[in-house]
Amino acid sequence: MRSSSLVAFAFAFTALLACGDSAPPGADESTGGTASTDTGGQCTLGSEGCPCAPGGACDPGLTCLSMICVDAGGDGDGDPGDGDGDTGDGDGDTGDGDGDTGDGDGDGDGDGDGDGDGAPPNCGDGVVDFVDGEQCDDGNMVDNDGCSAACEVEVGGACGDGALDFDNNEECDDGNVVDGDGCSANCQLEPLGLMCGDGMLDNLEVCDDNNTTNGDACNPTCNLENTTTLFAGSPGNPGLVDGVGLAARFGGWCVATADNSYLWVGDSLNNGHAVVRRVDAVTGAVLTIAGGNQGDQDSPVGLNARFAWIEALASDGNTIWVADEGNHKIKAIDLNPPYSVTTVAGSGANQVVDGNGVNAAFGGLRAATYYNGIVYVLDGSNAVLRSFNPQSGEVLTIAGMAGQQGQQDGFGSAARFISPRYMASDNSGMLYIADTNGNKIRTYNTIDTYVGTFAGDGTSGYVDAVGQNARLHRPRGMSSDGTSIYFSEYNQHTVRQGVIATQSISTNIGQHCDGNPNCNGGYQEGTGTANTLLQSPVGLAFHYPTNTMFVCDTGNNVIRALR
Repeated sequence: MRSSSLVAFAFAFTALLACGDSAPPGADESTGGTASTDTGGQCTLGSEGCPCAPGGACDPGLTCLSMICVDAGGDGDGDPGDGDGDTGDGDGDTGDGDGDTGDGDGDGDGDGDGDGDGAPPNCGDGVVDFVDGEQCDDGNMVDNDGCSAACEVEVGGACGDGALDFDNNEECDDGNVVDGDGCSANCQLEPLGLMCGDGMLDNLEVCDDNNTTNGDACNPTCNLENTTTLFAGSPGNPGLVDGVGLAARFGGWCVATADNSYLWVGDSLNNGHAVVRRVDAVTGAVLTIAGGNQGDQDSPVGLNARFAWIEALASDGNTIWVADEGNHKIKAIDLNPPYSVTTVAGSGANQVVDGNGVNAAFGGLRAATYYNGIVYVLDGSNAVLRSFNPQSGEVLTIAGMAGQQGQQDGFGSAARFISPRYMASDNSGMLYIADTNGNKIRTYNTIDTYVGTFAGDGTSGYVDAVGQNARLHRPRGMSSDGTSIYFSEYNQHTVRQGVIATQSISTNIGQHCDGNPNCNGGYQEGTGTANTLLQSPVGLAFHYPTNTMFVCDTGNNVIRALR
């Protein structure tokens, strides 16, 4: 998303919160109807752009999308639409008795056909306009290419079965196809924070303390109380021990990813071991599934395989891809026991070579994230973003130029990074990249290859602010809840949040040192920045079913839960 688009989105987001001071389209001032007249500068329930209850409470001609009344794009009356007997709710329910099912794109035209009749106004321009209800935007208005003609993510038929299928573009799966419960009818995380700060506990909010200040008992999107608890491991006691919760032991370097049931952890710097471990996201039970002493070995049995240094993990729900930086390889772990490990890309040479599978080569493998069938990795030492296609085995350099450092925004090879090391996807087609030594968060648009700047002025420091007015200090591990990105600051011992809509950067937990490199951390559970201490946090992983951000607090050898 270009900086100008982000700013425009921020204005729209702000306007949406205010809802205007005059009766918007659809408000029935004469009869009261669903919406009464506007009073006190607040718009009324049912009016366009105002809050609504899931499933209804909007004026005629409007529909409730992500808890906001918007133009339905049709007559919106729910009557049978085009003569085929389909109902007009656009929710993708089974329709006309001919065996067809709707695609869940909510186009509102009564036919459920996904023909884009109810597409948001800027759908197809390649920029994701979340405030207009877009979940994706691939630069066209065509169905069946992953992003529908109504700019909603297209998912497989397994949506709603309770199993998270990343490879079918699911971002969540809560066992139903109902909107308004946090996981949409097409298995996408629903926007958070639209009503945050009004002092009322609205739908999807965990807290609301009448402000959007971070670092207190409620974060700016009202989905975290900024409270930490010890989840697994023992503070200051390293080791390689499986067990439940506090009985387990971890080493000194921890990266993570999550699915519906498990947290998957890459545990290195562990007394000469590099292993991948499975952590139950509810009970904290820890099981080592692959790896052992450091080395380089594939094996049909995970525990007989060897890694050198695990820098990142990515998953589609069936496979974990390991960025084995020490061996300059991407290795795949089958998530069915006995967890076989196979090298799928990289010759082992310390080079930047595009090619197929083991004919390709990597230098400093860093971050890894999975989006829409592709594993994206960062070659941090060579300042480039690369892609790996698990189906074809093809490795491509897609942004930056190998060995050329800088902080230039631009398309593909015209862009420059200094030291890109960590990354997250919000599942809209945008990747967020921690340019660690460049002290910035950058963006990469998977549709048009544009690299932009999300936050940071490039100066090493610590300032919570908006966009490039913020200062970052070597940002590290990243994750996303679909509405915000979160990143750790290893040397400042904090976890920070960037709201995607506004580019606002703020601190959730931990106590920083204003960017001073000689900064001491510690260990303390509690709430907010005043009452928590961390020691060199790295990996982050957001777990939707439990609404938990798991934090690899590597200096303390533990995994902590931020809720």
